[in-house]
Parts: sequence; structure tokens; C-alpha cells
Amino acid sequence: MKYESRKFIDLIQGITYKWTNWDPERTIEVGDYGMVNKSTGEFEREGNIYTSKGIINIDMTDPALHPEEKEGDNKLIVKSWDVTIKETDMAPEAKQAAAMVVYKPRYISLPKDECIIELFKSRPDDLKGKYIITKVICCPAYVMYMSTNRAEKFSVTLPATEPPASTGFTCSSETTYGLYHEGSNMTTKYMPLYRLKKPRDKFWLNLSQHGDKKIDDSIKK
Repeated sequence: MKYESRKFIDLIQGITYKWTNWDPERTIEVGDYGMVNKSTGEFEREGNIYTSKGIINIDMTDPALHPEEKEGDNKLIVKSWDVTIKETDMAPEAKQAAAMVVYKPRYISLPKDECIIELFKSRPDDLKGKYIITKVICCPAYVMYMSTNRAEKFSVTLPATEPPASTGFTCSSETTYGLYHEGSNMTTKYMPLYRLKKPRDKFWLNLSQHGDKKIDDSIKK
């Protein structure tokens, strides 16, 4: 039987290239590396490029290497296929579908600096074959919803103003068939979404192994 977490993660990741943190209160950080559990779809951390020791002449205190953070819009809506959205009313069709609303998202990501590539290349024993978290989306409130195979309707009402200790999220569903998770607390840093990337095999080749070919330093999704 397929885990509910795997179903939800696959539905969202298949169209958005974003991975769902099934427990958004669980801390994940930019620079974490590890593997994805094939059964649950959840990321399993093994270390972090900023805290693990490596043999390389790079000053990790350099601000240019620090994760970048920026504020997003008032809300972020991600959804799978077969979900129609009008404002924040979601209507999955007969097929199983998933959607998430993130309130006041903030984006934390790896900087676009050549030293980050050098840092990766200095750690083949730790990073080869592993996934690296390159972006984390955090927020003070979120809603996750996955429908069953029935046609269902689901609505989320965002607050007009920001209260001091609560977001004022209001959620309702016309049915009780679907799976529903939410979190809402202005003092909590939820982390519901992130981006994973995995260096290509040729990323780890030495310059001599490339010959006259142009080196591809890209990192595949």
C-alpha cells in the first residue's frame, strides 16, 4: 500500500518540482544532503554542507556563501493536475489530487556562487549520489489537502489583516473524505516545501577525464 505521504509528495512534485515536507514543523535547512525514502517520499538528512568538515580552502564565513533569503507574496498556492482554483477555493475533479496554500512564504536558497560548486566538488565521498536541498520555503501558516477519488470542494480564507499571534486561517471542506493538515502560528517557522537537486554523474569527473569536452557543472533536478 502506498503511503499517504508518498501520494501527496508525488502529486505536488510531479508538476511543481517542489518536494513536500510531510511534517512542516520538522526542520530542514538549505545545504542539507541525504536520500529520499522510496516508500514515504520523505527526505532523510545525512549532513549539511555548511557544517560538515571538508578539505578545501574555502572561507565558509564569507557572506557570499551564506543562504539567501527573500520574502514572497501574501500567499503561495501549489497544486497537482485536476485541481481548479478560484481565489482560494479548490475543486479537485474525480481523480485524486493535492493542493497546498502557504501563507506569507519566505524563500531561503543556496547562493549562486562558484565557491558553492567548488564546495560540492570537494566532497565526492559525502555528496556523490545524494540529494542536496537548494531551497526551503518557510511560513507561519499552511494548509495541505489531498482529495480521494471523489469530486470534492475545499476552501481556504486568508486573513485581511495580520493578528499578533495567529494568522486567522479559516479552512472548510464540503466533504470529509480527503486528507487535511494545517498549521497556523506566527511564532512557529513551518517548512512545508523545498527543492532537491542531485549532481549529475559527470559533475564529479576530474578535468582530465573530460578531455576537450566542456565541463557541465549543472545539477539535475
